[in-house]
Amino acid sequence: LQYICSSYNPNKGKWEADCETIYDSSAMEAGVICRCTHNTSFAVVMAAVEIDPGFLESQTMLSQILLGGSSVGLLATVGLILPASSVMKSRSVKVNVAFSFALLLATLTFLLQGVLIKEDNSGIIKLKSTACLIYTMLQHYLWLVVFMWTMVEGFLMYLSLVQVFGSHISKAMIKFSVLAWGVPIAFPLVGYFAFTKSVTVGGQVVTQQDYMADTMCFLKPGSIPFFALFFGPLILSIVINLVFFVLVFKVIRGSKNSNVSEGQLILRQLKAAAAVMVLLGTGWVIGVFMNIPAPGMQIALQYVFIIVNASQGMFVMVFYVILNEQVKNFWLAKFGFEVPASTSASMRSKSMRANTVTSANVYANASAANEEHKYADASEFPAKSENNANI
Repeated sequence: LQYICSSYNPNKGKWEADCETIYDSSAMEAGVICRCTHNTSFAVVMAAVEIDPGFLESQTMLSQILLGGSSVGLLATVGLILPASSVMKSRSVKVNVAFSFALLLATLTFLLQGVLIKEDNSGIIKLKSTACLIYTMLQHYLWLVVFMWTMVEGFLMYLSLVQVFGSHISKAMIKFSVLAWGVPIAFPLVGYFAFTKSVTVGGQVVTQQDYMADTMCFLKPGSIPFFALFFGPLILSIVINLVFFVLVFKVIRGSKNSNVSEGQLILRQLKAAAAVMVLLGTGWVIGVFMNIPAPGMQIALQYVFIIVNASQGMFVMVFYVILNEQVKNFWLAKFGFEVPASTSASMRSKSMRANTVTSANVYANASAANEEHKYADASEFPAKSENNANI
């Protein structure tokens, strides 16, 4: 329920929200302050803005299940890749682990919100409290970090499969980490300090908070901070990653491999395209269209958005671990199981190819070979066959 200070327009025969509304959503019985610039007939209009309780309950349950599965998948991904020292030598794998860790933190903070914060203000963290503000800023920061790492992922894919020449970056992980973890710090700080003010009306001082939502510890939906400091960076990352996706997909689609049949090649290309979409977070583009006025379409898009994005962590595990032959073989050898012969042969082939420069896979800085990840064939990306170390 919302309070909206409105004035009546007799010419149009309706109420118009042309006054500033100030009230405490956690203590609505305390009253409402209306700041208007005119003297006319005005009143406080109560507006219900909640979605159908049935949809809300099912969406909450679906989100919790999928986010729980994603958390387990991300935790397993980080836990299974970090000990594999031979795999961790690759720059791309380091970026994968950093992205997985950031996504894990963001997912856990979102999940814990349902435990720590209650809409009726009965949770451990009280609404509009200092703790709630810190939690809001933390969630805001972590999701922006996730968006930054998806752009780093897209950039590396572009370098490895599209540009190829001159793709070496000195001290790449330090630069990527400073960029991904450092840049988002400013956004929550600007959101709070620029959009929080004290208003005095009739001798009463009221703190007007446009950064934090009234019923949860997150950015206020529909506010300027939400669009400028969260939705805007999200759109930017989506656009950049879509450009990377198109460029990478062209290479994947046009790749040829004489060692596999046409059917196997198409399957690899489809897997590669799906992997790129998941890793670059292109599923977030659905969120852009969730404000479509049609109620039926809006509800449908909400479910699609939840399914695609809440399950991202599980897809990350599939492509980073389950389909990654080097990670699987590391743990097979660790527990004394036999490594498949085909993989051993491909490892020997990889060693031979490391001493041979080919026109299809060349880096400008040959001394960086141990740090850079090389794709022997675009059709193998990220099918986890041959010498492909990671997605």
